[in-house]
Amino acid sequence: MEKTKNSPHVLYGSLYVLHGLVFLLTTAVVSAQPQMPDFKAMSGSVLPVTDIPAGTITARVIRGSMDQNIAGQVVEFTVDGAVRKVTTDANGRATIAGLKAGTRVRAVAVVDGERLESKDAVVGGSGLRIILVATDPNSAARAAEDAALAKAPPVKGLVVLGGDSRVIAEFSEDRLTIFYLLDVVNTARTPVDIGGPLIFDLPRAARGTAVMEGSTKQATAMGPRVTVIGPFAPGVTPVRIAYELPHGGPTVRIDQRWPAAMQETAVIVSKVSNIDAASPQFATKQTRTEGGASFILGLGPAIAAGQALVLDITGLPHHSRWPRYLALGLAGAVMVVGIWAAIAVPTRKPRERGRAGD
Repeated sequence: MEKTKNSPHVLYGSLYVLHGLVFLLTTAVVSAQPQMPDFKAMSGSVLPVTDIPAGTITARVIRGSMDQNIAGQVVEFTVDGAVRKVTTDANGRATIAGLKAGTRVRAVAVVDGERLESKDAVVGGSGLRIILVATDPNSAARAAEDAALAKAPPVKGLVVLGGDSRVIAEFSEDRLTIFYLLDVVNTARTPVDIGGPLIFDLPRAARGTAVMEGSTKQATAMGPRVTVIGPFAPGVTPVRIAYELPHGGPTVRIDQRWPAAMQETAVIVSKVSNIDAASPQFATKQTRTEGGASFILGLGPAIAAGQALVLDITGLPHHSRWPRYLALGLAGAVMVVGIWAAIAVPTRKPRERGRAGD
């Protein structure tokens, strides 16, 4: 029973999690819960594009998000040390064109006293787009309010397993390792108390269970059970579970009951030899190859709390057990014969030994 994050086979298996994450990043899987980008963090970015001519630079000024363009805003372009002032149009864009390759440009706008400045842009073989994002006071006020609410006492509520949650199966060196990359999502603005811990009872055959790096400290593993204690903060609480699933034949079944509703079914199985995967929860299944590695991707609808994900992994390479059983049987037979022989052979009596010497 492991209660540690450093199980040797799990550390080995963590390499496969990285592979799984690469798979997720390189596949066009639309999450049931898309994450909005942080536009403020993108402010000042320079992006090469092909939809505008080379030598053209467009700076777009927005307030907080892409649906709040700032029209009539003066943008100062510093072009190889010379300043050009351009006013944004109705789409929040200020444009300069006809620049030679190698020209260095920086864009600056001052919105309500807030200075927005781009990174240095160097004109090349494509057009360039710059985004300048002013602070949205409404968003800032909401963020401050959210921060205050996050420190409030927990209230009764529910959590779900978010749309970015994944089940990954990796086979290597005769080992089948299963990973649950789970996002426990609290959509409320305050911490929630679900009335007890969130308990994941893994398949009984699971061994080497461990909570992996990157998980919340609220999660612990004991045998085939992972317990995540509350309360749960607003947003995502990451839970990363790994275990080895022994297999004596070509097929194993995972029957995993989820303690909270899973918003989307997403399963990734490494495609080795004749391995295949099937589940009644799959609405679609396809085989993909990324970076020279093949994998099976199964997607399906939500699973209600208390319901199970049933996954059959077939075609697993395995070694027949009968030679081992035969060897053990023969060894046992030899031992029995030896013991019987030691007991059954009579020893000579003293008188018989004396007569023999006459």
